[in-house]
Amino acid sequence: MQGARVAIYRASAESPVLLAETATNARGQFSANLPRQSADEIRFAVAANGRTELMTVMAATDRPYLRINEMTTVASAYAMSQFFDGKEISGKSLPLQVAAGMFRNLAVPDRGEVSQVLRRSPNADETNARRLMATLSNVLANCVRNGASDNCVPLFAVTGDATTTLEAAIEIARNPARNVHEIFALGSVVQPFQPALLATMGPDATDELMRLDAFTVAVKVNRTGSKGRRGKEACPFGGTGNLVFDDKGYAWITNNVVQGTTKSTNCFAVLKPNGSPADGKNDTPRSPIFGGGVLGQGFGIGRDPSGNIWAGNFGWGGDNPIGSVSKFSSVGKPLSPAPNGFISNLNRVQGTTSDQNGNIWMASNGNDRIQVFPNGNPQTTYPFYADSNTAPFHILVDDDGAAYVSYTGTSALSKFTMGADALALEGTVQVGQDANPKGIGLDTTGHVWVTAGKESKVYLYDPNLNPQGSYDGGSINGPWGLSVDSRDNVWVANFGLEQQLPLKYRVTQLCGTNTANCPVGLTTGDGISPATGWTLPSGGDQVRLASGKPLYYPRNVKTYKPLMRATTTQVDMAGNVWVTNNWKPSGANDLLTNPGGDGMVIFVGMAAPVKPGIGLPKAP
Repeated sequence: MQGARVAIYRASAESPVLLAETATNARGQFSANLPRQSADEIRFAVAANGRTELMTVMAATDRPYLRINEMTTVASAYAMSQFFDGKEISGKSLPLQVAAGMFRNLAVPDRGEVSQVLRRSPNADETNARRLMATLSNVLANCVRNGASDNCVPLFAVTGDATTTLEAAIEIARNPARNVHEIFALGSVVQPFQPALLATMGPDATDELMRLDAFTVAVKVNRTGSKGRRGKEACPFGGTGNLVFDDKGYAWITNNVVQGTTKSTNCFAVLKPNGSPADGKNDTPRSPIFGGGVLGQGFGIGRDPSGNIWAGNFGWGGDNPIGSVSKFSSVGKPLSPAPNGFISNLNRVQGTTSDQNGNIWMASNGNDRIQVFPNGNPQTTYPFYADSNTAPFHILVDDDGAAYVSYTGTSALSKFTMGADALALEGTVQVGQDANPKGIGLDTTGHVWVTAGKESKVYLYDPNLNPQGSYDGGSINGPWGLSVDSRDNVWVANFGLEQQLPLKYRVTQLCGTNTANCPVGLTTGDGISPATGWTLPSGGDQVRLASGKPLYYPRNVKTYKPLMRATTTQVDMAGNVWVTNNWKPSGANDLLTNPGGDGMVIFVGMAAPVKPGIGLPKAP
């Protein structure tokens, strides 16, 4: 881009700091003298010439040269979606680093090309992400490269109040379901970026698995780390259940079964904020993690105030343990005993969490008990709680230390407080009619959201368990887990009802109790996501495991559903939505022949960022 003004900034918690300003020459090249970039510093560069405005993001590990083009602009718009103030990026250092890591999952800054992450399995053409990035880059290129003075008009018309290409890209990232047909059409005028979405992958595609529902960008990850014998992963993903983020943004993920079997795992995975396996550097864990009595973790995982990770052990298939929880240090060292972990009064533990005082709360699903380790000490005698409610599943604790528990057996939701020597039941409410409630979410006002799997609804209660309504969001189907972001929008993971398995699995976004943070005209419980939910369409190739084998290897069953049956959603400190691929898409004979999904799907920059921690959701 000839004659463009190029400004390079350092992002900060306040206004960005201008580091250098220059201009491109006749060949579109520029140079600038910059101060040395610190390891935790994030910079961004903007090239502007009239209505053409392009951006890229720079980290300290990048090469000392870069390319600013349409691809880097699209990647910046999505990865930094939650940190734009107008067209400028601002935010705290660590969340910005997390966002910058996701930027590199989308684009290569020194080449201006789509990233190797999206070029390779489990993305490539197993998902539509690589082609979608090219299509959106072509949408911008129609304005930037075609040369006619009115080429930007259609783009600005379908992206609200945009007046530059950067503003248009930000609007698409923040409103991915708006004007999908019109934006897709603009991507076919000029096509310097390839491979792009084909007509058979567009919004009018006849194959629902490939149909473009919205311009969401998702990154799929399925590697857990170290290799075992013959180059195989030592602990491949098998039925990811739930996850928790630590203070550094690392994702600790429960792993139910040995991939392709009904045997319980004895390990779990930890991923970096960008989704790659944790490598143990700089006082971080190394994935995968073994020991501490881990055996078929289910839905329960939490972090205590000291940074220790606690995971509930459920046990699957032929493994029926006495029941236990496992404890690990922040760097992955087992702190619970081998071979069984902490077993006091426990049986097939699901929900596991900590309160602000370090008391560990556990839903002992197999014997219908709520158990607490006071101050995280399993040797301290503390009475368990049990009443007529059965099969406790999930536990969340609010800022005041009150715990909310779902019961799948009796379709109930209870609230507890911790007394000097016993748990006190503060109230119980029936959730629907045989609704099979599982996941719980708390918003910034203490309201409680609960999934009702058999009814394909979520229920809302005030902090005192007074019912506030039930909602289906237009796309909820057999929900399991949910989470609430820092703007109180609700994110629901859909597992799918057996008798109504959707062709494409989805994530539903609901307007929460703070309706000021919802699109105009929506109220609490309305779907922000489209009728299809947020989906990850296929790019035309069948889904493959981390080994390169087909998902149903060795059986000859092909599948084209990269987003599978999900059990939870969690929002990280950069606004990325992590979704568990818990179970394979087929609903036939699940327990015997269909164990285990294959990793995680991360929707980039979709939600209001959430600070890792205990209690109600807070912005970083």
